Amino acid sequence: MTILFMALFVLGAVLLQNYVYEKLWSKGLTLDFAFSVREAFEGDRLYLSEELVNRKFLPLPWLLVKFQIPRGLRLSGETTPDATENYLQCDLFSVMMYKRIRRKHSFTCQKRGFYRIRRVDMLCGNLLHTATFTKQLDCPSELVVFPKPLDDSNQVDIAFKCIDGMILSNSLINPDVFEFKGIRDYLPSDSLRFVNFKASAVSQKLMVNIHAPTSSKRLEIVLNLEPYAAWADYELYEQAIRLAATMARRYIGEGAKVGLTTNGLDVSAMRPVAVMAGSSGGHLYKIYEALARVVVPVVCPPLSRHLDDIAGSEAVYAVISTYHGEDMLAALDGLEARGISALLIIPVFKDVQVSAEESERVVIWEASE
Repeated sequence: MTILFMALFVLGAVLLQNYVYEKLWSKGLTLDFAFSVREAFEGDRLYLSEELVNRKFLPLPWLLVKFQIPRGLRLSGETTPDATENYLQCDLFSVMMYKRIRRKHSFTCQKRGFYRIRRVDMLCGNLLHTATFTKQLDCPSELVVFPKPLDDSNQVDIAFKCIDGMILSNSLINPDVFEFKGIRDYLPSDSLRFVNFKASAVSQKLMVNIHAPTSSKRLEIVLNLEPYAAWADYELYEQAIRLAATMARRYIGEGAKVGLTTNGLDVSAMRPVAVMAGSSGGHLYKIYEALARVVVPVVCPPLSRHLDDIAGSEAVYAVISTYHGEDMLAALDGLEARGISALLIIPVFKDVQVSAEESERVVIWEASE
């Protein structure tokens, strides 16, 4: 009889602690993830903080937390040479009553992108290890990794010098109508919109306003991520994106208004990205963020259609395109015919031959691997 009572007591204790843990193990239990910063550049070393808090009297002898580190973020000590796949991280805790535990995971931002910890799985066991309980959590932690600006090199300088020359000539051709310089006699080549009617009435002959060349510069960066080959090297697209970021930093730093258009898709909205022209530090952040969120689609609309629709001649267009087919070159000819200044920059790796030839409006940029 005593043995029977003991057996019933043990069975009851097991069932009771199973019931208690099933009902209460997740009560008062919180798990928070946070990146050390919200924005970073490629190559930066950061950490992911993990905080587990048990706000109840019930201890948790073992608790397993599982989550995936997104591809592009390489954990310190990871043996794989490249972060090309998601990495499953498993952390084992023993959490006593009213206990707080913090851990940090150091990692390197290997690739630009928009990262988030989407889901966390928690597994918990009871005191006697007779049952396992699970729970899934949503995690709002997000990180934006900007493309790393390129170092100064002869190849980058050549492209910038071509753009500088186009901006200068464009400002001379298109005077600033808001910057008045003087009045002179009308010439047959003058536009009627510059006629000063008040001065003409006083002098009894047509007079026109003289405007100084515009001091404000405007650059439109057009990034084409259209496939350039059946087996394209995606690192070349990344170099093109880094060149766009470097170009935006350079010209916004000089006070120019810079805009961005690309047929690459936003990782969340899955539609082409466009940033209106601006010149502030906050505007540079918008361009950086847009480039960080761009994904290279397998199929994207030809950018030559966008070039065909451009009508205004106030800006200089820097077209960064690994693709340089006949339709792209024809669209470039169309811009020139409409009096629009444009430069085609073709990124290539060293010793790779391209069909296009360099000219005043075509630059072959050698990207480092």
